[in-house]
Amino acid sequence: METTAQEMMIRNGVNVTALKETMDVIAKEPSIANFVFRSKNEWMDGGHNRSTIAGFYRAGEEQMRETTFTMDADEPHVLLGFDRGANPVEYVLHALAACVTTTLVYHAAARGIRIEEVQSRLEGNLDLRGLLAMPGAKRNGYEQITFKMKVKGDATPEQLKELVQFGQDHSPVFDIVSNGTMVNVEVETE
Repeated sequence: METTAQEMMIRNGVNVTALKETMDVIAKEPSIANFVFRSKNEWMDGGHNRSTIAGFYRAGEEQMRETTFTMDADEPHVLLGFDRGANPVEYVLHALAACVTTTLVYHAAARGIRIEEVQSRLEGNLDLRGLLAMPGAKRNGYEQITFKMKVKGDATPEQLKELVQFGQDHSPVFDIVSNGTMVNVEVETE
């Protein structure tokens, strides 16, 4: 079966040619690698709030997304919510899985490895006493996250395991969750 030039440029749904060109440009001008991502959040009622993602800053200029994304967060009924969205700690699990997966898939594409399937299951252990300011909790957030991945592709098991490790090592969200990030909170009151 003959492969067209267009198929050769796209691997795992990633435009490898554009990826490599981007990396070359960043290598020559590192300052264009600085991005600022934004989210606006508004409380609706109870545990329900909504975030909107519309634009970001990159390469010295503002960028608007083609689509504005909204994400609703709420709590399940057992936590006194109305289940109108995943809760915030579930969004953390989603962000972690999505970022490690994307990192793995992009780098596999750049290395010429075709990925057939990536699945992950995550569980986070959380003691509700932290949120409720009750004694006995070790912390407010997850005490531990278990992350299980299944990867299939045209590489050896060792190469696929190395890609998973690479995904962890270079995923921004894995870094945020594993190492913590300083959060500056500014408050406006009326």
